[in-house]
Amino acid sequence: MGKLRMLLGTLLLAGTLSALPAPANASGEPTTVDSVRLGTPESIRAYWTPERMARAIPKDILHGTAQGAPDQAVEAVGREVTVAGAAPARPPASSSIGSLAFFATPTVGKIFGVDSEGRDFRCSASAVPGPARNVIATAGHCVHDGPGLGWARQMIYMPYYNNQPDPWYGSWTVAWMHVYKGWSQEGKYSYDYAFASVLPRGDGAVLGDVTGFNGMSFNRNTSYSGSLWGYPAIPPSEGGWQYNCSDTVMVTFGLDPRVDDCPQIAQHGASGGPWMYDYRNDRMWGHVTTVTSRGHIGETVFGPFFGDSAKRLWEIAGERGANQAEALSSPGARKWCRWACG
Repeated sequence: MGKLRMLLGTLLLAGTLSALPAPANASGEPTTVDSVRLGTPESIRAYWTPERMARAIPKDILHGTAQGAPDQAVEAVGREVTVAGAAPARPPASSSIGSLAFFATPTVGKIFGVDSEGRDFRCSASAVPGPARNVIATAGHCVHDGPGLGWARQMIYMPYYNNQPDPWYGSWTVAWMHVYKGWSQEGKYSYDYAFASVLPRGDGAVLGDVTGFNGMSFNRNTSYSGSLWGYPAIPPSEGGWQYNCSDTVMVTFGLDPRVDDCPQIAQHGASGGPWMYDYRNDRMWGHVTTVTSRGHIGETVFGPFFGDSAKRLWEIAGERGANQAEALSSPGARKWCRWACG
Protein backbone atom coordinates (compact mmCIF):
# COMPACT_ATOMS: atom_id res chain seq x y z
CA MET A 1 0.00 0.00 0.00
CA GLY A 2 1.41 3.37 -0.93
CA LYS A 3 1.87 5.68 2.01
CA LEU A 4 -0.53 8.56 1.96
CA ARG A 5 0.09 11.70 3.91
CA MET A 6 -2.35 14.59 4.19
CA LEU A 7 -0.42 17.80 3.83
CA LEU A 8 -0.57 20.83 5.41
CA GLY A 9 -10.92 39.80 -15.99
CA THR A 10 -13.49 39.35 -18.11
CA LEU A 11 -10.29 38.41 -19.87
CA LEU A 12 -9.67 38.17 -23.59
CA LEU A 13 -6.98 35.92 -24.95
CA ALA A 14 -4.52 38.25 -26.58
CA GLY A 15 -3.60 35.81 -29.33
CA THR A 16 -2.14 32.43 -30.10
CA LEU A 17 1.12 31.37 -31.67
CA SER A 18 1.64 27.95 -33.18
CA ALA A 19 4.71 28.03 -35.42
CA LEU A 20 7.35 26.86 -32.96
CA PRO A 21 9.19 23.64 -33.87
CA ALA A 22 9.80 20.83 -31.41
CA PRO A 23 11.53 17.46 -31.54
CA ALA A 24 10.12 14.86 -33.90
CA ASN A 25 7.98 12.07 -32.46
CA ALA A 26 8.48 8.38 -33.14
CA SER A 27 6.74 8.59 -36.52
CA GLY A 28 9.06 11.40 -37.63
CA GLU A 29 6.30 14.01 -37.71
CA PRO A 30 7.14 17.25 -35.87
CA THR A 31 5.02 18.33 -32.95
CA THR A 32 3.82 21.93 -33.03
CA VAL A 33 3.44 24.25 -30.06
CA ASP A 34 0.16 26.00 -29.33
CA SER A 35 0.60 29.06 -27.10
CA VAL A 36 -1.56 31.84 -25.72
CA ARG A 37 -0.91 35.03 -23.82
CA LEU A 38 -3.40 36.15 -21.18
CA GLY A 39 -4.58 39.61 -20.09
CA THR A 40 -4.03 41.97 -17.20
CA PRO A 41 -3.15 40.68 -13.72
CA GLU A 42 -5.48 43.22 -12.09
CA SER A 43 -8.54 41.74 -13.76
CA ILE A 44 -7.49 38.19 -12.90
CA ARG A 45 -6.92 39.00 -9.21
CA ALA A 46 -10.22 40.88 -9.01
CA TYR A 47 -12.06 37.93 -10.51
CA TRP A 48 -10.96 35.36 -7.93
CA THR A 49 -13.02 36.26 -4.89
CA PRO A 50 -13.20 33.80 -1.96
CA GLU A 51 -16.71 32.88 -3.09
CA ARG A 52 -15.56 31.99 -6.63
CA MET A 53 -12.65 29.92 -5.32
CA ALA A 54 -15.00 28.02 -3.02
CA ARG A 55 -17.41 27.26 -5.88
CA ALA A 56 -14.76 26.26 -8.46
CA ILE A 57 -15.24 22.66 -9.54
CA PRO A 58 -12.32 20.23 -9.54
CA LYS A 59 -11.16 19.52 -13.08
CA ASP A 60 -11.92 15.94 -14.05
CA ILE A 61 -9.08 13.50 -14.25
CA LEU A 62 -9.25 12.11 -17.80
CA HIS A 63 -10.72 8.65 -18.11
CA GLY A 64 -8.87 5.77 -19.69
CA THR A 65 -5.49 4.21 -20.20
CA ALA A 66 -4.15 5.33 -23.55
CA GLN A 67 -5.32 6.63 -26.90
CA GLY A 68 -4.24 4.49 -29.82
CA ALA A 69 -2.01 1.45 -29.50
CA PRO A 70 -1.18 0.98 -25.79
CA ASP A 71 2.24 -0.54 -26.51
CA GLN A 72 3.51 2.15 -28.87
CA ALA A 73 5.86 4.82 -27.54
CA VAL A 74 5.02 8.38 -28.57
CA GLU A 75 8.65 9.30 -29.14
CA ALA A 76 12.07 7.73 -29.01
CA VAL A 77 13.76 7.96 -25.62
CA GLY A 78 16.55 10.52 -25.65
CA ARG A 79 19.39 11.34 -23.29
CA GLU A 80 18.30 11.59 -19.67
CA VAL A 81 18.49 15.20 -18.45
CA THR A 82 18.13 16.27 -14.83
CA VAL A 83 17.87 19.88 -13.67
CA ALA A 84 18.13 20.85 -10.00
CA GLY A 85 15.43 22.59 -7.99
CA ALA A 86 15.68 25.22 -5.27
CA ALA A 87 14.39 25.33 -1.71
CA PRO A 88 11.58 27.73 -0.80
CA ALA A 89 12.18 30.85 1.22
CA ARG A 90 11.16 30.29 4.82
CA PRO A 91 8.47 32.56 6.23
CA PRO A 92 9.67 34.90 8.97
CA ALA A 93 8.97 34.00 12.56
CA SER A 94 6.40 36.79 12.66
CA SER A 95 4.39 35.23 9.80
CA SER A 96 0.89 34.06 10.60
CA ILE A 97 1.61 30.58 9.18
CA GLY A 98 4.57 29.93 11.48
CA SER A 99 6.81 27.02 10.49
CA LEU A 100 6.23 24.97 7.35
CA ALA A 101 4.24 21.77 7.66
CA PHE A 102 5.95 18.38 7.48
CA PHE A 103 5.47 16.70 4.10
CA ALA A 104 3.95 19.75 2.50
CA THR A 105 5.82 22.05 0.14
CA PRO A 106 5.43 25.56 -1.29
CA THR A 107 6.73 24.22 -4.62
CA VAL A 108 3.26 22.67 -5.14
CA GLY A 109 0.06 24.65 -5.43
CA LYS A 110 -3.44 25.00 -6.77
CA ILE A 111 -4.37 26.66 -10.03
CA PHE A 112 -7.74 28.27 -10.76
CA GLY A 113 -9.23 29.19 -14.11
CA VAL A 114 -12.34 29.60 -16.25
CA ASP A 115 -12.73 26.90 -18.88
CA SER A 116 -13.73 27.43 -22.51
CA GLU A 117 -17.39 26.96 -21.59
CA GLY A 118 -17.32 29.59 -18.84
CA ARG A 119 -17.08 27.36 -15.75
CA ASP A 120 -14.81 28.17 -12.82
CA PHE A 121 -12.48 25.23 -12.12
CA ARG A 122 -9.44 24.21 -10.12
CA CYS A 123 -6.44 21.96 -10.81
CA SER A 124 -3.06 21.16 -9.28
CA ALA A 125 0.30 22.52 -10.47
CA SER A 126 3.91 23.04 -9.36
CA ALA A 127 6.81 25.46 -9.77
CA VAL A 128 9.69 24.21 -11.95
CA PRO A 129 13.03 25.70 -13.11
CA GLY A 130 13.32 28.46 -15.68
CA PRO A 131 15.72 31.31 -16.45
CA ALA A 132 13.24 33.83 -15.04
CA ARG A 133 12.25 31.56 -12.12
CA ASN A 134 8.57 31.84 -13.02
CA VAL A 135 7.55 28.60 -14.80
CA ILE A 136 4.86 26.21 -13.59
CA ALA A 137 3.89 22.73 -14.84
CA THR A 138 0.37 21.30 -15.00
CA ALA A 139 -1.81 19.07 -17.18
CA GLY A 140 -2.73 20.10 -20.71
CA HIS A 141 -6.42 19.68 -19.94
CA CYS A 142 -6.05 22.20 -17.10
CA VAL A 143 -5.25 24.98 -19.58
CA HIS A 144 -6.93 23.85 -22.82
CA ASP A 145 -10.13 21.80 -23.15
CA GLY A 146 -8.97 19.88 -26.20
CA PRO A 147 -10.13 19.43 -29.81
CA GLY A 148 -12.98 21.70 -30.86
CA LEU A 149 -12.83 23.67 -27.62
CA GLY A 150 -10.48 26.37 -26.39
CA TRP A 151 -8.12 27.86 -23.84
CA ALA A 152 -8.83 28.50 -20.21
CA ARG A 153 -8.71 32.11 -19.00
CA GLN A 154 -8.48 34.01 -15.71
CA MET A 155 -5.66 31.67 -14.67
CA ILE A 156 -4.03 32.17 -11.28
CA TYR A 157 -1.55 29.98 -9.35
CA MET A 158 -1.67 29.73 -5.55
CA PRO A 159 1.29 27.84 -4.04
CA TYR A 160 0.92 26.15 -0.64
CA TYR A 161 -2.83 26.77 -0.83
CA ASN A 162 -4.54 25.93 2.48
CA ASN A 163 -8.28 26.49 2.03
CA GLN A 164 -7.34 29.99 0.91
CA PRO A 165 -4.31 31.70 -0.66
CA ASP A 166 -1.38 31.44 1.70
CA PRO A 167 -0.62 34.82 3.33
CA TRP A 168 3.14 34.42 2.82
CA TYR A 169 3.45 32.56 -0.50
CA GLY A 170 0.61 34.49 -2.10
CA SER A 171 -0.91 34.15 -5.59
CA TRP A 172 0.57 34.62 -9.06
CA THR A 173 -1.28 35.46 -12.26
CA VAL A 174 -0.54 33.44 -15.39
CA ALA A 175 0.81 35.33 -18.43
CA TRP A 176 1.66 32.63 -21.01
CA MET A 177 0.45 29.04 -21.48
CA HIS A 178 1.90 26.41 -23.82
CA VAL A 179 0.72 22.98 -24.99
CA TYR A 180 1.32 20.86 -28.06
CA LYS A 181 -1.27 20.65 -30.82
CA GLY A 182 -1.11 16.93 -30.16
CA TRP A 183 -3.26 17.83 -27.16
CA SER A 184 -5.17 20.98 -28.19
CA GLN A 185 -6.15 19.75 -31.66
CA GLU A 186 -5.82 15.96 -31.50
CA GLY A 187 -6.55 15.17 -27.84
CA LYS A 188 -3.71 12.67 -27.50
CA TYR A 189 -3.23 11.75 -23.87
CA SER A 190 0.55 11.49 -24.22
CA TYR A 191 0.64 15.27 -24.85
CA ASP A 192 -1.59 16.11 -21.88
CA TYR A 193 0.93 18.40 -20.22
CA ALA A 194 1.43 22.15 -20.17
CA PHE A 195 3.99 24.70 -19.04
CA ALA A 196 3.10 28.29 -18.19
CA SER A 197 4.82 31.40 -16.88
CA VAL A 198 3.51 33.69 -14.17
CA LEU A 199 3.94 37.40 -13.61
CA PRO A 200 5.81 38.90 -10.66
CA ARG A 201 3.64 39.45 -7.61
CA GLY A 202 2.27 42.89 -6.77
CA ASP A 203 5.27 43.57 -4.52
CA GLY A 204 7.67 42.76 -7.39
CA ALA A 205 8.70 39.36 -6.02
CA VAL A 206 9.44 36.54 -8.48
CA LEU A 207 7.80 33.13 -7.93
CA GLY A 208 10.93 30.99 -7.63
CA ASP A 209 12.59 33.39 -5.20
CA VAL A 210 9.65 32.97 -2.80
CA THR A 211 8.34 29.42 -3.22
CA GLY A 212 11.45 27.74 -4.59
CA PHE A 213 10.88 25.27 -7.40
CA ASN A 214 11.15 21.58 -8.14
CA GLY A 215 13.79 20.19 -10.43
CA MET A 216 13.04 18.47 -13.74
CA SER A 217 13.85 14.98 -14.99
CA PHE A 218 13.41 14.20 -18.69
CA ASN A 219 13.73 10.81 -20.43
CA ARG A 220 13.66 8.88 -17.14
CA ASN A 221 12.96 5.47 -18.59
CA THR A 222 13.07 3.05 -15.67
CA SER A 223 10.73 2.45 -12.76
CA TYR A 224 11.45 4.43 -9.62
CA SER A 225 10.11 5.28 -6.20
CA GLY A 226 8.08 8.45 -6.68
CA SER A 227 6.01 10.97 -4.77
CA LEU A 228 2.73 12.10 -6.33
CA TRP A 229 1.28 15.43 -5.20
CA GLY A 230 -1.93 17.32 -5.69
CA TYR A 231 -5.18 18.74 -4.37
CA PRO A 232 -7.70 15.88 -4.86
CA ALA A 233 -11.34 16.61 -4.08
CA ILE A 234 -11.70 13.98 -1.35
CA PRO A 235 -12.62 14.15 2.38
CA PRO A 236 -11.77 15.60 4.72
CA SER A 237 -10.06 18.50 2.93
CA GLU A 238 -12.16 18.35 -0.29
CA GLY A 239 -9.26 19.81 -2.24
CA GLY A 240 -8.40 22.47 0.30
CA TRP A 241 -4.97 21.08 1.20
CA GLN A 242 -2.12 19.07 -0.28
CA TYR A 243 -1.91 15.30 -0.43
CA ASN A 244 1.22 13.27 -1.08
CA CYS A 245 1.38 9.60 -1.99
CA SER A 246 4.55 7.53 -2.29
CA ASP A 247 4.60 4.49 -4.56
CA THR A 248 6.47 2.85 -7.43
CA VAL A 249 6.18 4.69 -10.75
CA MET A 250 6.29 2.13 -13.55
CA VAL A 251 7.69 3.23 -16.91
CA THR A 252 9.68 1.57 -19.65
CA PHE A 253 10.58 2.12 -23.33
CA GLY A 254 9.14 5.64 -23.32
CA LEU A 255 5.59 4.51 -22.49
CA ASP A 256 3.48 6.78 -20.32
CA PRO A 257 4.27 6.21 -16.61
CA ARG A 258 1.64 4.71 -14.34
CA VAL A 259 1.05 4.19 -10.61
CA ASP A 260 -1.28 1.47 -9.33
CA ASP A 261 -1.51 2.19 -5.61
CA CYS A 262 -2.15 5.90 -5.03
CA PRO A 263 -5.97 5.94 -5.08
CA GLN A 264 -6.25 9.35 -3.46
CA ILE A 265 -4.26 10.94 -6.30
CA ALA A 266 -6.38 9.19 -8.94
CA GLN A 267 -9.10 11.75 -8.25
CA HIS A 268 -10.66 14.86 -9.76
CA GLY A 269 -8.74 17.99 -8.73
CA ALA A 270 -5.37 16.22 -8.66
CA SER A 271 -4.95 16.77 -12.42
CA GLY A 272 -1.70 18.57 -13.16
CA GLY A 273 -0.06 17.70 -9.86
CA PRO A 274 3.61 16.70 -10.10
CA TRP A 275 5.11 13.23 -9.89
CA MET A 276 8.53 13.62 -8.29
CA TYR A 277 11.67 11.56 -8.25
CA ASP A 278 13.97 11.96 -5.23
CA TYR A 279 11.72 14.28 -3.21
CA ARG A 280 13.33 15.16 0.13
CA ASN A 281 11.47 16.94 2.86
CA ASP A 282 14.65 18.59 4.21
CA ARG A 283 14.98 20.60 0.97
CA MET A 284 11.22 20.54 0.07
CA TRP A 285 11.63 19.75 -3.61
CA GLY A 286 12.06 16.80 -5.96
CA HIS A 287 12.52 16.26 -9.70
CA VAL A 288 9.28 16.42 -11.70
CA THR A 289 9.06 13.49 -14.12
CA THR A 290 5.43 13.96 -15.26
CA VAL A 291 2.03 15.27 -14.10
CA THR A 292 -1.27 13.58 -13.23
CA SER A 293 -3.32 13.22 -16.41
CA ARG A 294 -5.75 10.33 -16.55
CA GLY A 295 -6.81 7.07 -14.99
CA HIS A 296 -9.66 5.31 -13.26
CA ILE A 297 -10.98 7.04 -10.16
CA GLY A 298 -9.42 5.54 -7.05
CA GLU A 299 -7.37 3.08 -9.09
CA THR A 300 -4.50 3.31 -11.61
CA VAL A 301 -3.33 6.78 -12.59
CA PHE A 302 -1.21 7.78 -15.61
CA GLY A 303 1.04 10.68 -16.53
CA PRO A 304 2.48 11.52 -19.98
CA PHE A 305 6.09 10.55 -20.61
CA PHE A 306 8.40 13.57 -20.27
CA GLY A 307 10.90 13.11 -23.11
CA ASP A 308 12.61 15.53 -25.49
CA SER A 309 9.28 17.02 -26.60
CA ALA A 310 8.33 17.89 -23.02
CA LYS A 311 11.81 19.32 -22.49
CA ARG A 312 11.42 21.61 -25.49
CA LEU A 313 8.00 22.83 -24.36
CA TRP A 314 9.47 23.58 -20.92
CA GLU A 315 12.31 25.52 -22.57
CA ILE A 316 9.81 27.54 -24.60
CA ALA A 317 7.92 28.48 -21.43
CA GLY A 318 11.20 29.69 -19.95
CA GLU A 319 12.20 31.61 -23.05
CA ARG A 320 8.85 33.39 -23.06
CA GLY A 321 8.95 34.16 -19.35
CA ALA A 322 6.64 36.90 -18.12
CA ASN A 323 9.39 38.64 -16.14
CA GLN A 324 12.24 37.38 -18.30
CA ALA A 325 13.99 40.66 -19.15
CA GLU A 326 14.92 41.67 -15.63
CA ALA A 327 15.50 38.13 -14.39
CA LEU A 328 17.98 37.34 -17.16
CA SER A 329 20.18 40.30 -16.24
CA SER A 330 21.93 38.32 -13.52
CA PRO A 331 25.11 36.33 -14.42
CA GLY A 332 23.67 33.16 -12.86
CA ALA A 333 20.54 33.35 -14.99
CA ARG A 334 22.56 33.96 -18.18
CA LYS A 335 24.69 30.90 -17.42
CA TRP A 336 21.55 28.80 -16.82
CA CYS A 337 20.00 29.91 -20.10
CA ARG A 338 23.13 29.17 -22.13
CA TRP A 339 22.72 25.55 -21.02
CA ALA A 340 18.93 25.15 -20.96
CA CYS A 341 17.65 27.58 -23.59
CA GLY A 342 19.75 26.23 -26.42
